[in-house]
Amino acid sequence: MAQEESFEDVLLSVIEPLLEGLRVFERSSRYLGPATTDSICSELLKTRQNLRAASAYLREADWLPEAQPIRDLVSEAYRVALRGLESLDEVGKGANDMLSLYRTLGARARVCEAIYPLATHFSLVHRYFLDSRKQDIPRSKVSVVDNVEGLRGIHQVENDRKQRGGFSLYIPESYEAERAYPVVFALHGGSGHGSTYLWSWLRTVRTEELVLVSPTSVGGTWAIMGPDQDSPNLHRILDSVRGIVNIDDTRLLLTGMSDGGTFTYVSGCTDDSPFTHLAPCSASFHPMLIEMMSKDRLRDLPICITHGALDWMFTVDIAQTAEYAFSAAGANVFYREISDLAHTYPEDANPELVDWFLAGDL
Repeated sequence: MAQEESFEDVLLSVIEPLLEGLRVFERSSRYLGPATTDSICSELLKTRQNLRAASAYLREADWLPEAQPIRDLVSEAYRVALRGLESLDEVGKGANDMLSLYRTLGARARVCEAIYPLATHFSLVHRYFLDSRKQDIPRSKVSVVDNVEGLRGIHQVENDRKQRGGFSLYIPESYEAERAYPVVFALHGGSGHGSTYLWSWLRTVRTEELVLVSPTSVGGTWAIMGPDQDSPNLHRILDSVRGIVNIDDTRLLLTGMSDGGTFTYVSGCTDDSPFTHLAPCSASFHPMLIEMMSKDRLRDLPICITHGALDWMFTVDIAQTAEYAFSAAGANVFYREISDLAHTYPEDANPELVDWFLAGDL
């Protein structure tokens, strides 16, 4: 290692810019819309410049031999971040700048995958994967003995990026078999994938010690119309998770973004749905859906509807109509209209959603 710098200095030199880059990715995703593409592109270009400069500290000669596994993880994170940021060069050259930005922002999930194993070792990374209101939760390293059969942490079950119908699973690092855990089923948007959408919820479920299931639709998106292949698959996945961990059947949240939110209505309101709470976000809705739903199922059903006032794909009046229709049908509706939200998932709103999900008795 270079004499003038300690290992800790080198580590901070690469970790801090990377985490700041991830925060820029988050903000960009949170506020992305047709009116914000220029400002978001400008901020992402600065991030690319910063990461390129910081990547100089990834030289193998600057790292202790025993720290090479750490360097490999961080190097992979930089590789996928910078590769994703290359799509910025396409902005302004075609008809769809937002598509290029979505492609860039899609790199965030792979960066998170690369560095998440460091969360049990380094406080900076640990705190990044916690909600902002609970940053004082201590870091704990799960030993091989405690983590029987590798149960705790993130698992991909027939869910690599080329597979459909599988699921990503998170089991809290603090998992205890004697305790029953609430479960969040989080459904991705159209053309999305569970292994990517997992990161929209990981921070909150890790903070609150919840089990997270992030399934992938059987087809290219959820079965909003036509034969429903997805509901039976969700039920099968839930049964599979029951066989792995001890879950609280009185706290089963089905939530989703965009097409995933619409399918939350379609699947979650059926009589055979096992889910106790529904939380569609930025979803489409038609009042005719209510006519096809069981009045007994809807009565007192807890539903949290979240929508952005700036949503450019499904305008906010759709959510207002849904609030009225479900309330009139007897559901227990908690409505959240977010003034600065476009058609994106508001991760910063997850803590309030979980508070609602865990509060009180059914």
